Amino acid sequence: QLLDRLLLMCSDHSIELSELDLLCASSGPGSFTGLRIALATMKGLALGLNKPLVSVPTLDLFQGIARFIGGACLAVIDAKKQRFYTALFVDGIQIGESSDLSPDEIASLIAPHPSITLLGSDGTLLAKRLADPKVAVFEAHRQNLGVELADRARKHYLETGADPLDQGPTYIRKSDAELALKE
Repeated sequence: QLLDRLLLMCSDHSIELSELDLLCASSGPGSFTGLRIALATMKGLALGLNKPLVSVPTLDLFQGIARFIGGACLAVIDAKKQRFYTALFVDGIQIGESSDLSPDEIASLIAPHPSITLLGSDGTLLAKRLADPKVAVFEAHRQNLGVELADRARKHYLETGADPLDQGPTYIRKSDAELALKE
């Protein structure tokens, strides 16, 4: 389905895949299977078309489309299992590492901030769980994420070049399969 959509997009804009200058994908965090499929597809196209590939962290994309919001912002993705992938930004600068946190851990993380804006498609879900009046939500639309991904990928490519083809997705926690192997 991913390739079909890509081909349809090219057809809608009267361009051939071979005319693309740069390929890009979100590197995660997110669904383990979704990330692997997306990056494997884009790597295959990059190799087959001899085109550069750049991946961009998903949480950075949420911050990018909300760059006009000042103060503290928390980019969030539902990580399932009552947890969220998060990245804290203050005035557009990431503070610390991206994390896999429970709502209670998130409440502690945001406590020092007088207000916080949740970014991403799962901001509303987290806001309901936090039930904190200082929390606002800015929801991203998919078309905005696509534009932000393309913009950031182009900038990254011009500054540092393409990703190495052995670069994988950004995983913040181990998959269920990896955890099961340890047991």
